[in-house]
Amino acid sequence: MKTAITILLLFVSLNFISAQQTSKDKEEIHQLLNSFMQSIVKKDSVTFNSLFFEGNVNWIGVIKEKSQAKRIEVNPSIVKNYFTSTYTSFIQSILRNKKSEEKFENIVIQNDDAIASVTFDYSFWSEDSMTNWGNEYWQLVKINGQWKISSVLFSIEISKYYPKS
Repeated sequence: MKTAITILLLFVSLNFISAQQTSKDKEEIHQLLNSFMQSIVKKDSVTFNSLFFEGNVNWIGVIKEKSQAKRIEVNPSIVKNYFTSTYTSFIQSILRNKKSEEKFENIVIQNDDAIASVTFDYSFWSEDSMTNWGNEYWQLVKINGQWKISSVLFSIEISKYYPKS
């Protein structure tokens, strides 16, 4: 009987410790998201670049079907409904613009102590006007105790064609 109680207490303790770590990781990931958004507003490329994995990072945007149809209507020579880029190119474009902001809503985090995925709805703003919006998916890795972005995938609905309701 004592052995069963000891095993039960050990199991409960391990689950409690695991839950505490998961909660701490989620707080750290929320801080990463906030740092990302703030570095855009503040045009802080040093902080922005520090949020990313030092190896290859995927950066892919895919234009949603309705917006792509409108783009083709305006310019029939448009073929691709996607683009690839880098986070360094993205922040450089932010530095050239007068005022930019990206807002996140409906954030969902799934993680263990080494990897995580984050999904959310985003809207991108330039000069206080929404330019595009959609869904965004990040893959994260925990390197030397710090969460880093290793992949960014996002859909794009163009606001001038389809404003966010």
